[in-house]
Order: sequence, then C-alpha cells, then structure tokens
Amino acid sequence: MKNVPKNIIKFFIKNYKPLLSSFVLALVLWLVITTNKKYTTKIEVPLKITRLAPGRVLINPHPEKVVLEISGKGRALIGLNFYQTSINLELPEIKESTTIHLMDYKNHFNIARELGIEIVEILEPKNIKLEVDIYDEVKKPVKIRSYIKPMPGYILLRTQLEQDSVLISGPKSILNNIKYIYSDSISKMDVKYPFTSKVALLEPRSGVTSLKPDKINVHFQIEQLMERNIYNIPIQIVGVPSNLIAGASPSTISLRIKGAESAVAAISVDEITVVFNYFRNYRQGQLVYPMQIETPENISWVEASPKTFRLQLKRKENRQ
Repeated sequence: MKNVPKNIIKFFIKNYKPLLSSFVLALVLWLVITTNKKYTTKIEVPLKITRLAPGRVLINPHPEKVVLEISGKGRALIGLNFYQTSINLELPEIKESTTIHLMDYKNHFNIARELGIEIVEILEPKNIKLEVDIYDEVKKPVKIRSYIKPMPGYILLRTQLEQDSVLISGPKSILNNIKYIYSDSISKMDVKYPFTSKVALLEPRSGVTSLKPDKINVHFQIEQLMERNIYNIPIQIVGVPSNLIAGASPSTISLRIKGAESAVAAISVDEITVVFNYFRNYRQGQLVYPMQIETPENISWVEASPKTFRLQLKRKENRQ
C-alpha cells in the first residue's frame, strides 16, 4: 500500500459504492451468460429395482449405482445438487432370468426433467444381468455364537432365546440351502450374574434375503456352583444271561455331585444312573468291578462311595 499513490486510494474510498455496484452487476451478468450455456457432465445416481413379476425375486444384488452422462444449462446443473435424484425400476414383466439394457428404461430415471436436463448416455453399467427365482418365506432355527466365561465358582447353566426361530424371505433356491440363522458373536468374561443381551442376526445373503426380526434377546443363566451328597442310589446290573441271577454288594452307593445351584438342589435319586453291564464288562474270575455313573446335563459327580462293588452270581434253578 506504500507504493500506491494517495490520489488513487482517495478515489477508491470516495467512489467505493458505485465501484462495488459495478462489480456485482458485472458478476451477475457473467453468471447469467455462463449459466445459460449448455454443458455436459457425469453424475452417479443410486439404482433400485423395486418390483419384478408377482412371486419373483432377484437371486443376486444388482449394482447400487449407475454412472450417467447428462446435459443441461449451467443453472440447471447447479440446481441438480438440490434434487434427490434416483433410478427406481419397476419390472413387472420380468418372470425369469434375463439381461436388460438400461438405455431402454431411461424414461424411468428421475433426473429432474423439469430443469431441462437430458440423459445423453448411460456409461456404467450399460446392461444388468438379472437372475430371477421364486420368492419364498420360511422359518429357520437360530444358533447363538457366544463365549461366556463365568467367574471361578460359577457356571453358565443355560442359554435361552427369546424365540428359537425367525422368518427369512428371499429366493427359494437360497432358502433351501440355509440350515441355521447365526447370530453376531457375544463375548463376556468373569460374569457371576444372569444377564440378557440383544444380539443381531447375520443376514445369510445381504441385499437378497431378509430376516424378521433381525435382532433377538438372549438370556444367559449364570448360577453359583454347589456340591451335595446323594444317598442310596441303587446299582443296576444289565446284560445278564437268562440262566443267571446277578446282584451287587453293596446294592447302593452314595455320590457327591457338583453343578449349578438350582439343578443340584432339585435333583432326585431317580435322575442318577449307576449301572454295570455284565455282557460288556464281566471277566472270568473277577469279583470286584467299578460302576458306570451317569448324571443329568450340567451336573457332574465328584466322588463315589464305595467306588467298586462285588458282583454276586447265582444260577437259576431248572424247573421240570
């Protein structure tokens, strides 16, 4: 500013209003002339195929976007930025797999025609291969993927689903090959209280199949471990030849069991099996044998008393 003559600075200060008005007028005139010219440009537009023939559905997802070459006046192309442009194709005549040429459907394209914009060419993709199948709906069982680690002294007793199956819809050929609907993974460490978690279900074929619902509640039953003694559990001997009578000495055992508090507290003698299979395990000359002990799910046995029994055999008397 030191090198600018003072008289020029005074001139601009004195006449800044008319000078500014002239500049704005020139800018507006330039914009009017420029935006009135016709231009060609490329745009990317979302594509949706919303309907096929009744009872038909696509096997594979179609392209999500289409690249178009369009032309229009400058002001129209500027105004296009404020429009929701999209391509929504309804193809009720499509009953089987085919290839469509998008240029044949350009009248379906919603590209703000009222602005005077024209579609010059469809650049990509020009054609779309449609693989069509019968639409179907079916219920499929849900499998939860989880890794729950209770704190020491606690146990995960059970996993309960809000619902054990969900409705899946889509192409019949795909649905026929789906055995289960899997959940997103749930991981939780050092838990000691029951909790419920809402888990997302994984779409088998995203964009092709649809789940209802797509999330379910899963309850994880966490309980404290406890031990308990069960007395007078009878020893059962099976697989004995018809000409023999077999007995056990002692005839019952005591068992110390361990498991979730509610399960251990509710268990009865009848739910525990102590068995010896004569056919599989008898050995000539052997008198003392261990027993096979079976407990309900989520319950284990810690100690048996006694650990073995004496097998007593007697031949049946032949009656004439």
